[in-house]
Amino acid sequence: MPVLFFAPLLFAVTSAGTAPTACSLVTTADVRQALGHPVSKGAPSREGSQSTCDYDGGSGQVTVTVQRLTAPLDLRAEVASLKAGIPEGALREAPGIPARAFFLDIPGAGTQLYVICGDTDFILVSVLGFGEAAQVSAAAESLARKALARL
Repeated sequence: MPVLFFAPLLFAVTSAGTAPTACSLVTTADVRQALGHPVSKGAPSREGSQSTCDYDGGSGQVTVTVQRLTAPLDLRAEVASLKAGIPEGALREAPGIPARAFFLDIPGAGTQLYVICGDTDFILVSVLGFGEAAQVSAAAESLARKALARL
């Protein structure tokens, strides 16, 4: 099964300010514990204020992205972009996260958890290829909580 990753418009509004790296917010051990599945050591990348860390695990991938925004997010436009980009996806709130958060469930792939922290910080936890959204949502939520605690 191919691993999907959708990068929404959220990443277009950034600054050159420093932010913690995605690999420091969510470690390889965190991902292994949340999934109960072995994954590779995190592969980091950074562009401006956006930091990403990819963890491969056989046919699946976990991607954590953290970004500092320079302007308040137009959430309505971002949600419309997500719906247009992945029309088969289903959006649902993530009430267990202590920030504005929602899941984008992708049939046959998994889920992506979008977390907006105040006006400046954004976290994306993508868990794809390890099962359907119902099977991996708890792992995505666990990883988002770890990231928030370390932010």
